[in-house]
Amino acid sequence: MNNKVLAAVKKHGMINKGDRVIVALSGGADSAVLLDVMLKLRDEFELTVCAAHVNHNLRGDESQRDEAFVRELCQNKGVELFVKNADVMSLAEANKESMELAGRKVRYDFFEELCTDSNTKIATAHTASDALETALFNIARGTSISGLSSIPHVRGRFIRPLLDVTRAEIEKYADKNSIAFVNDSTNSDPTLCSRNNIRHNVVPALKEINEAAEDNYIKLRQQLIEIDAFMQKEAEGLLEAAKCDYGYKCSVLADSHKAVRSYALKILADNADAKAESKHIELLDNLLLSEGAVNLQSGVTAVIRQGILRIVRENPSGFQRKLFKSGDEFTAFGKRYSIEELHRDEIIYKKLATLCIGCDKISHGAVFRTRESGDRFSPLGRGITKDLRKLQNELKIPDELRDKLLLLECKGEILWAEGIGVSEKGRYIEGNGIIIDIE
Repeated sequence: MNNKVLAAVKKHGMINKGDRVIVALSGGADSAVLLDVMLKLRDEFELTVCAAHVNHNLRGDESQRDEAFVRELCQNKGVELFVKNADVMSLAEANKESMELAGRKVRYDFFEELCTDSNTKIATAHTASDALETALFNIARGTSISGLSSIPHVRGRFIRPLLDVTRAEIEKYADKNSIAFVNDSTNSDPTLCSRNNIRHNVVPALKEINEAAEDNYIKLRQQLIEIDAFMQKEAEGLLEAAKCDYGYKCSVLADSHKAVRSYALKILADNADAKAESKHIELLDNLLLSEGAVNLQSGVTAVIRQGILRIVRENPSGFQRKLFKSGDEFTAFGKRYSIEELHRDEIIYKKLATLCIGCDKISHGAVFRTRESGDRFSPLGRGITKDLRKLQNELKIPDELRDKLLLLECKGEILWAEGIGVSEKGRYIEGNGIIIDIE
């Protein structure tokens, strides 16, 4: 088993020499074995191995027993231990969420707190058996290739060294090496949750068909991971090709292979933190050559207008007026704005000059704000002054974005408008100039 773990660690680049690895230690067989394995890898990788335990206080005396066991285990092995006590039931009630979700948040927030430097990794004891159970749960709920490949070996700081090892192999290793552990009584009740039902009823039924069901899933998962990585790369390339001002060209997306296109749409939804399901992606895909909107959940909507797909968050927080300050940086509507003053000798190209606001036009009291009723704007070099709303419409700036674009106003005059540029009033002529960079 140690060879399997070492191969997975190296293949997926889980740890580097000199890393600090914190083992998520519940006290069960999986985590107790994980701690033992990481201690055996300590010298080869010059690791600092610690442990972290979260007492959820959900099982009365059994929860206190687990904490006491973990403390004794770490003391005997000379391992530094971090312990977090939490009233998960109260947290779940207060936040109106399941105890499973509340407990997960507590654990992962605690683990993140312990990551004091870039060399810290959190090792969790997920096994191939856990991965199979998760994949089966995802199938029942509706999933994609990514969901079918289940738990990743590495996710940010989190590593899963046991992910290619089955629970039976873990138990055999614990018995052979006399590794003590405690049992969570809630894991034995198949009626308690869907995962327990899958573990005690569905997986045994699969093993009756073929005893190698778990091993076969490990092989399948590896193929799925490789396919998923390829499709992600293709989808990212498609999005780059379709990218345009304010969104993505629907014609480019529609001309691509449906599988790649679906991946691309899912990436857009994920990047917006939308809880989009396959049905939402399918609705959006069917809408690409027409116009309309699809609610992707979590307050996120995909909007298609004038052949452009945009992902927008509903009800953005209002932007408070912000005083102009040279050299300042701030964020608004998910964008970062930086204000840089350029000296006269730096503004040598005509194109750069047209992007500059003349410093002599900006006086004390200049503010960044969003558009207001009655705003008028004089585009640089056009010799006209227009209603800002009409001008934005002429430039085909999407309706849902217009209230998220900033203006720079000074003494009642708009010197610069995001999405349009510098106004005639803000024209750079000589001296120093201001460039506004947006990311």
